[in-house]
Amino acid sequence: MSLLRLRLSQPVLFDLGVSLLAGVFFTFIGLVLITLLTTTSLQELWRQFHSPLVLSAIWISLETSLAVIGLTLLLGMPVAYLLALKEFKGKALLDTLLDMPIALPPLVSGLALLILLGGTGLVGKILNKWGLGVIFTKKGIVIAQFFVATPFFIKTVKEAIMSIPRNLLAASATLGASPFYTFRWVILPLSKSGIWAGLVMTWARAMGEFGATAMVAGCIPRQTETMTIATYMQAMSGDLAPATAIAFILMVFSFVSLLVFKSRLKK
Repeated sequence: MSLLRLRLSQPVLFDLGVSLLAGVFFTFIGLVLITLLTTTSLQELWRQFHSPLVLSAIWISLETSLAVIGLTLLLGMPVAYLLALKEFKGKALLDTLLDMPIALPPLVSGLALLILLGGTGLVGKILNKWGLGVIFTKKGIVIAQFFVATPFFIKTVKEAIMSIPRNLLAASATLGASPFYTFRWVILPLSKSGIWAGLVMTWARAMGEFGATAMVAGCIPRQTETMTIATYMQAMSGDLAPATAIAFILMVFSFVSLLVFKSRLKK
């Protein structure tokens, strides 16, 4: 009888232990978010939302991250299409290279970009000669964000395209459709949810980028100071009010982005 009770109680004890550990985790997450929300009063937050520093950081982040979205669509879609549907030598190598910006610490990515695009760099020399220098400019922010964020789009869209039944693509080709026609009227509609999800994640990653952006564009107030950089600079100077206001906005952006991402994946 006691053995039977022990056997019956084991699943209950296991579920209880798992629930307790999960509770510890979610309590920790909740405490972090609640601490951020309760650091500054609502009146002070509202006042900071209208300060030139916060408004400038928001505008710079929106401006550069939306530019990244445009570049991502232009360059990321062909890469996703290529990796999803074509077989060629070196494909595994390219797929691995695509993972590198995700795996590398952002500061390392930023250092590499700084060396490449700086005044003595291979590309930087050419750009400076043409008056197109990018170091410590908004263009540098866009390049840094693009480098670290676009792989998220490519990987998401690649998986969406690969999930399309191959017989549909074969039927389109059999009926005489050109590759562009198939891409426009078959692949794009069927991978629409993946494209939207990839764009949302890319935008969220670009908005939250710090390390690579700081290395390439610096921390020039109202010129290259994005929301993440402004948060860091204000917090390090001891002025928590604007830092908290910007962090709150970033938290809202992140939460909404995740909701949109999850809703798009379900469609």
